[in-house]
Amino acid sequence: MADRNGYFCIIPKGSETWVQLVAPEGSGSRVDLKEMEEYLTLHRIQHDRVPLLSAIGDKAEGLFRVNREKVYPVPESSVLRVSQDGMSVTARFYPPTEGAGLVTADELKGDLKAAGIKAELDEKEAEAFFSDRHYCTDYVIARGTPPKEGTDGYVEYLFNTDPLARPKTNEDGSVDFHSLGLVHACAKGQVLARIHKEVPGEFGFNVYGDVVYPKEVKKVQVRCGKDISRSEDGTELISEVDGHVDLVGGTIFVSGVLEINDVDVSTGDLSFEGDVLVHGNVATGYKLKASGNIEIQGIVEAAEVEAGGRLTVVRGINGMGKGVMKAGGSVVTKYINSATVEAGELLQSELILNSSVSAKDTIVVKGKKGFISGGHVRAGNVVEAKIIGSDMGTDTVIEVGVDPEIKEKSARLHKEEEDLRGNLSRIEPVLLAMAQRLKKGEKLAPEQIQKMQELNGMVQKGKARLTELEEEKKELTQQIGGNSDAAIVVFGEALPGTKVIVSDAALTLKTGYHYCRFKKEHGDVKMFPI
Repeated sequence: MADRNGYFCIIPKGSETWVQLVAPEGSGSRVDLKEMEEYLTLHRIQHDRVPLLSAIGDKAEGLFRVNREKVYPVPESSVLRVSQDGMSVTARFYPPTEGAGLVTADELKGDLKAAGIKAELDEKEAEAFFSDRHYCTDYVIARGTPPKEGTDGYVEYLFNTDPLARPKTNEDGSVDFHSLGLVHACAKGQVLARIHKEVPGEFGFNVYGDVVYPKEVKKVQVRCGKDISRSEDGTELISEVDGHVDLVGGTIFVSGVLEINDVDVSTGDLSFEGDVLVHGNVATGYKLKASGNIEIQGIVEAAEVEAGGRLTVVRGINGMGKGVMKAGGSVVTKYINSATVEAGELLQSELILNSSVSAKDTIVVKGKKGFISGGHVRAGNVVEAKIIGSDMGTDTVIEVGVDPEIKEKSARLHKEEEDLRGNLSRIEPVLLAMAQRLKKGEKLAPEQIQKMQELNGMVQKGKARLTELEEEKKELTQQIGGNSDAAIVVFGEALPGTKVIVSDAALTLKTGYHYCRFKKEHGDVKMFPI
């Protein structure tokens, strides 16, 4: 059985007007009584709404009296509706009274024109109705011309653009720090990226003939540093040297890679514009600095290492209380022992022991051991570890929620303020004593007058600086208030005595906790299970 909507038709019966409800077929819809009322009103057929609807009730078919007046012939008709986006016109047809006229294609065209519609009648859709009339059914009889959407421009990078080092975790729980893939080598003549230019769209028209514009496409933008050239058609970026390729802040850079065996007495201190790959170790007392990434395949002793990008130490850091490591990007290392380490992004290690460690984003301590014991560990967002604290009672502080740089700046400001107030407290009594001598009429030597002027200048500058410090401290205090998502996550045990700090709230653990998360809630550090 074909689907067909139910419909209604007006039936004249002598001096009375009746309405015939025809039941739907298949999955067709029943007559909408509101639609029927609108039709009666449109054709000025008198009807008493309440009794009529009460008589019909929930019936899908039947013959019902509308009024006791003679109805004149009502021809077949249609109602046109334009879609909200103006891109289509729907016609809904209603049957005639017996013997009345039928709608023609020319009449439909006339109706479209009268409604201000310039789109042509869809002859095929109209013929579908004329050949098999379905009433109370929508037919899309006219359509606008939709715009043809364009495509945004984009850059296809042909090298690894992931800014974070993500070591693979082995099946036994250990972390593989050897297969990091941090050095993205490139060869002279290698295509680094392809530029796919934007393709503009084409405008269309709605059913009223108004122009419909396509969405604006995004133009491709790509920046690159030196030693990179463009192909003749401008669609490819090509390396002009052998070296290392990286994407930093949307700009493609190619730099040479310095490869050495060890940083020790044989090399002295090293500073390099680019990336450095150390196949061995960095010995105690030496300095290694690079504007790009540094990968050290051995260990770092009590040395100073600074990377503008990422820092990777495959075997670990044994700082002996003097080692200092800094990286503008992520830091990944096997372990950290008695060292100071700062990461501009993520820091990942298998254990941290008696060290001062900070990361702007996240610190992850995982692997077979996965513990943080002793020292001060700080992250702007999250610290994750298997075990935090020490069985030996070594002070362990874990802090999240504030950018470590902000915290350090706050400490520097407080120290500067303390020193300034100390200096002023020593200078002001001297000035006061000199002023009292002058007030008594004593004559001071020229060098004493000069000294008094110098001290007075120092006081004025000091007080002005104190005012500046107060404003800077207020701004920092607002920032230190915090990151509401900051958390310390423990996948094993948090030992008693460990101090946890979230933003500006602190808690020293009186007892041990297992598989938990520490967050700030209502001004205090609270423990939540995971």
